Amino acid sequence: MIIVSIVGPGIKDALAQIARSSRYADLFEFRLDLIAEPFMSQLFAAARKGVIATCRPEYEGGAFEGSEEDRLDILDTASFLGAQYVDIEFAAGGTFLQEFLRRKKNSRLIVSHHQFDNKVKSVAALYTRMRKTGADVLKFAYRADDASDMRHAIKFLQLARRENQKAIAIAMGEYGEASRVLYKKFGGWATFASVDGAIEAAPGQIPMREMKTLYRADKVSPKTKVFGVVGNPLKQSKGIYLHNPLFQRVKKDAVYCRLQAKNIAGFMKHIAPILNGFSVTIPHKQAMMKFLDRLDPTAKAIGAVNTVVRRRGRLIGTNTDASGALDAIESKMRVSGKMMLVLGAGGAARAIAYEAQRRGATVFLANRTERKAKQLARELAPRGLAVNFIANAKLGTQHFDIIANATSLGMTPHVNISPLPKSMLKKRVVFDAVYNPPMTKFLRDAKSVGAEVIPGTEMYINQAALQSALYVGKKPSIALMKKIINIS
Repeated sequence: MIIVSIVGPGIKDALAQIARSSRYADLFEFRLDLIAEPFMSQLFAAARKGVIATCRPEYEGGAFEGSEEDRLDILDTASFLGAQYVDIEFAAGGTFLQEFLRRKKNSRLIVSHHQFDNKVKSVAALYTRMRKTGADVLKFAYRADDASDMRHAIKFLQLARRENQKAIAIAMGEYGEASRVLYKKFGGWATFASVDGAIEAAPGQIPMREMKTLYRADKVSPKTKVFGVVGNPLKQSKGIYLHNPLFQRVKKDAVYCRLQAKNIAGFMKHIAPILNGFSVTIPHKQAMMKFLDRLDPTAKAIGAVNTVVRRRGRLIGTNTDASGALDAIESKMRVSGKMMLVLGAGGAARAIAYEAQRRGATVFLANRTERKAKQLARELAPRGLAVNFIANAKLGTQHFDIIANATSLGMTPHVNISPLPKSMLKKRVVFDAVYNPPMTKFLRDAKSVGAEVIPGTEMYINQAALQSALYVGKKPSIALMKKIINIS
């Protein structure tokens, strides 16, 4: 089930949130500690669906400042008014739980444990202690500091599934976002979502519309194939908005999530085993290689991967950035025989330099940290590529037909940064691998001095089409993909 949290802060706000979210919610959670003067009879009358009553105290991350007796009275009233479930904190203790059970009407009990750090010692021990309360539903929520931390939620749900115990387990925050989507994959009873436009009741809650229509989280099952994008940061990533609709178009039982990871070794150990494939973005395109079973010739030649697929249990890395970028550039100018400057020294720069040189361009590499550009030029040389390093001080003295930005400069939220002064961009073909925003300062500057510009969305669509073909077995229409993410 998808539980939508009603948070107020006023009674009018709460009633409006109920009305807005009714079509998406299977249950409502009334956060009685967040709603100022919660007129509970009005709330329950408006719900017309099952309700979870929660009055979270400050010691468990909530806002209720009164006594435990006052809190017990509020939950008792909610039970009397027909709350289907009442959520009580494990930390409230056995006396509080027993007193509520003595008073309660027909409400079922959720016992919850929240910790706002990721120092989870023993999931099995915690589950066993919570199980002894006899609660109808066990809920475990904790802060994730890396995608690999989701392993604790997965284990908690697996323990509960073995005993047919209803359970909720959530890794809070942006690093644990996928745990909210994949709850049914591991036997979870429910997940929580926020009302569109309202504050989150807990860190990392996903808006209800996305949860229900984009991810179709309530349709996920243990058989659903799981894909995603791994990188850090990921707020700028459009992958979830593209691949999920594409899965729906071809009726593939699959979901695509954001998997924000700092610790790539931990990610590969704990999360990669549940994935059928994934995209790789900044900063892991090179580090990912050593964790894979095989690299295809393109990825091996470039020295970076942006796509991984599982085939017969083995993880195979490839690179769709290279042809994605050069196909976009060559829609404006053939690169053969042209002088091309590539800015950057990471995975995207590797891919663009490799493919441009393969297609006949004379490629120069520059980077803000020059030693990195020198190192990349040296690394590409043994692969048979004539890629040259150029010092930043000499950029203004060399003619280039094409300039490609393969750095993250100009990416949201740092939208007022450009890697080069506009004086260097006159009458060139200028490409930017950054796609959020679509028209970066780099491209705006270039356009203002007469250059022909190519936004990173063109590369993104091209490479994503190749990824989609690997995920579902068929390359989608470029026009359809542009329509899905509103690119004209």
